[in-house]
Amino acid sequence: MTNKKQKCLFATSHYAPLVGGAQTVYDAVASVAPRYFDVLTATSNYVTGQEVAGWREFDNSAHYSVMRISAMRTRLLCKPSYLQKLTNYIQGFWIKFHILKALKGLIRRRNYTSVCIGSLDALGWLVGWLRHVKVVIYVHGEEVSQEAYSKRAEARRRKALQSADGIIAVSHFTADLIAKKYGVDPEKIEVVTNGVDLSRFEEKPTENVRTQFGLGHGPLVLAVGRLVPRKGFDKLLEAWPRVLASVPEAQLAIGGTGPLGEQLAAEARQPEMGESVHMLGFVPDEVMPSLYASADLFAMPNRTMPDGDTEGFGLVFLEAAAAGTPSIAGNAGGAVDAVLDGETGRLVDGEDVSAIAYAITDLLTDEVTRKRMGEAARKHALTQGWPDKAQQILAFLDRLEKAD
Repeated sequence: MTNKKQKCLFATSHYAPLVGGAQTVYDAVASVAPRYFDVLTATSNYVTGQEVAGWREFDNSAHYSVMRISAMRTRLLCKPSYLQKLTNYIQGFWIKFHILKALKGLIRRRNYTSVCIGSLDALGWLVGWLRHVKVVIYVHGEEVSQEAYSKRAEARRRKALQSADGIIAVSHFTADLIAKKYGVDPEKIEVVTNGVDLSRFEEKPTENVRTQFGLGHGPLVLAVGRLVPRKGFDKLLEAWPRVLASVPEAQLAIGGTGPLGEQLAAEARQPEMGESVHMLGFVPDEVMPSLYASADLFAMPNRTMPDGDTEGFGLVFLEAAAAGTPSIAGNAGGAVDAVLDGETGRLVDGEDVSAIAYAITDLLTDEVTRKRMGEAARKHALTQGWPDKAQQILAFLDRLEKAD
């Protein structure tokens, strides 16, 4: 690593061991460059209000410093009463006071050169309050593609983005949206696409874990992710009978949990599906490389929802690629950076069931093209390691400092 002067503190309202894409990114970057990155976060889960289970064990096992205060934002309440709103409002002042106190103390004691805000709406207010450091906002996608909950909140988001010293975006889609929607100078936006943990994929996984998950020997399409609308698993299931019409022995395995779990499971049990669809539920992280490699094709036809919710990048595509498995992805959000259309997989309209079915069928029945794409996918993924991403971030922070 170069940029020895740089020392960056990620500030985020929620963190591992809670599950989430943003947490994965900060942990991955800090893990490969622990001399240059630390994390400030909360001991409590703002959704439940409870202490995050296992945070002490996680922090003790991390290769970098994780520092926590009790809360980094007020609790997220569904349809709060007037009294709850008032209580949250008062608590918000105390939480901000403690965040500022913690940050200023850490900056002074640990000589941070930059603070990277990982929760735009919750912590964007920090822009302008911190002195003697560069303040950067790390944007993943949905926090700018979706409208804020009020006009005032939207205005605060715009002010934070425009006032920050720099912005890191996980995809060109996200970067373009920030520039166009919020009037941010493109020159201060750095695109750092998500990386892959090369230590998990340095050697191509060879273990076939189909039997472990009750899967047969027929062509296997794998889909993994949080079971939410933007991932497109509903459209994938709608397209599946058309795939079976051309490839009767095909199997579809869907891994993950989420609010659409019961609905998708019911669709998977429909008579036209036969016994071809397998709902895997939660899949342990350590099994994922072998599961990716055991599949013939990975599919997640993501789409942008009416409220703007979309895929910021799609790390699962890159992980599947690292295992040598090509992908079918939706032509929406940051997935266009994760899957190189026609090279490492295919991009389709995530709303078009016919297009989804055709793309899957075409690759399942064309072994030569599928294998060529799988080889190209792995080759590409192995150039996307987290050490290079951490170095890119440090170089960007260095440029911001030298620009003064």
